[in-house]
Amino acid sequence: MGREPELDKLDFCLNRAVRGQRQIIFVTGEPGIGKTTLVDEFQRRAAANVLSVSLRIARGQCVEGYGSKEAYYPVLEALGGLCRGSEGKSLVQTLATQAPTWLVQFPALLNREHREMLQRELLGATRERMLREICEALETITSERPLLLVFEDLHWADHCTVDLISALARRRMSARLMVIGTYRPVDVILSEHPMNFLKQDLLVRQLCCEIALEPLGEAEVAEYLAAESEGSLPDGLANLIYQHSEGNPLFMVRALDDMTERGLISRNKGNCSSGSLSRESIWRLPNSLQQIIEVQIERLRPEEKRALEVASIQGQTRFSRSPPGQR
Repeated sequence: MGREPELDKLDFCLNRAVRGQRQIIFVTGEPGIGKTTLVDEFQRRAAANVLSVSLRIARGQCVEGYGSKEAYYPVLEALGGLCRGSEGKSLVQTLATQAPTWLVQFPALLNREHREMLQRELLGATRERMLREICEALETITSERPLLLVFEDLHWADHCTVDLISALARRRMSARLMVIGTYRPVDVILSEHPMNFLKQDLLVRQLCCEIALEPLGEAEVAEYLAAESEGSLPDGLANLIYQHSEGNPLFMVRALDDMTERGLISRNKGNCSSGSLSRESIWRLPNSLQQIIEVQIERLRPEEKRALEVASIQGQTRFSRSPPGQR
């Protein structure tokens, strides 16, 4: 709901990529804002589009590491999925010819003799060589069919993956390639992750675009609730949910589920009904959301936590003196 302009922009970028103009797009926003949902819907539409019948799609997921991270982790996951697909044989051949440092990362795709031969030949190969090889291999792959690469949660990306995105954005050769990366801006800023500096540099050079997702409006919240209930909504429910969630889609869904569990509203066979609802009756934070917020707070530095504590006390004082509609 409410993301048609963003989907239209992604469609526009895909059309440019299909014509050979490589595209790097960052989808950003706070936790729960709907980054993955947006990309999922775009991927579904792109796969179903008859004009994109030849489109290859691969996805890689960055993971939060508490120790060292494997170099190029989400890229390896995406490539592995492609190589195990219906056209894996031709892709393996391309990697063997142009990116042997990458092919050796997939031992299950090689027989023992080939694997041992590659390991001997590539002994001492550098990450810089891996970077050059995969850029050239992706350009060859996209010369056959357009490729959509999706990397999720780049705020956890290893530095080699960031280097690869930078190299792909800066290369001048034509490539029918579209890279979409999702991340949380606050996380990369607080951790001083290189993703933040890379995006700023690429934006200045007009080598990428950013789709920054904003919270939903009250009308969009009402539209979602109407679609869920398949009927008329209780008076004031949309406004209460909007005020409670501030338009964050995840918060909206969790708040609605929490109200249902507490018996404040009833959802039965597509109908939605409620008893006496007020802002005070629903004003509590579901446990699942509380855990998300606590994790974010734990990542803050000590001085940031102290500032947050002071702000929360000042906020309570200000809110207690303000009329309910202005809090």
